Amino acid sequence: MSAVNHRAAANPPRLRKIRAVLAGALVLGFGTTSTLASWTDGEYGAGSFAASIFGTESQTASSSWASHTPAASSAMLVFNATAMSPAVSYYAWIDIRTTSTTTTSGTVALSNSSNDSGALLPVLQYRAVRTAATNTTCAAAAFTGSPVWIVGPSYTSITSVPTPAVSSPVTAPGGTTPQLRFCFETRIQSGASNTYQGTTGSVTWQFTTTST
Repeated sequence: MSAVNHRAAANPPRLRKIRAVLAGALVLGFGTTSTLASWTDGEYGAGSFAASIFGTESQTASSSWASHTPAASSAMLVFNATAMSPAVSYYAWIDIRTTSTTTTSGTVALSNSSNDSGALLPVLQYRAVRTAATNTTCAAAAFTGSPVWIVGPSYTSITSVPTPAVSSPVTAPGGTTPQLRFCFETRIQSGASNTYQGTTGSVTWQFTTTST
């Protein structure tokens, strides 16, 4: 009987330990399941983008409005200079405008000469102005008074382009309205040698148009 009583007395502490562990587990389990996540929300901002359009076109007395680029597609200025003599001037014009689809303004500047050829080039000179209006006659009168000089007022070699270039503004869109007229004056320099008689020369001027 005493042995039985000893085992019965030993059980309660062990049971208490088991109950304590279970109680701890229950407490931990309750703590985990009772934790709530924070409420969340968000705001977003979106943007859309589109590039501008900038294009120009030109015309001369011998060509209609078009994009005359590259150099191989140049618009021909009509100087009628097939029998030049020293110090006798010849004139021709070119009009430039933005295209009807252009959405931004820009500038136009004479920037370069290329495709220069011919034995007459060393004695050819030129000047150029931006006329007051696009219907201004391109003749000697355009170079009198106080014109906007693009090249000049002094005569310079026909293959030279002054730096810095003179920029002229163009607005958008040009559509069917000419915006700028440039008038060129060319001549054989005074006192040119007789050895240049019968020679020829050609040059292609480049206008660079830049959006702003």
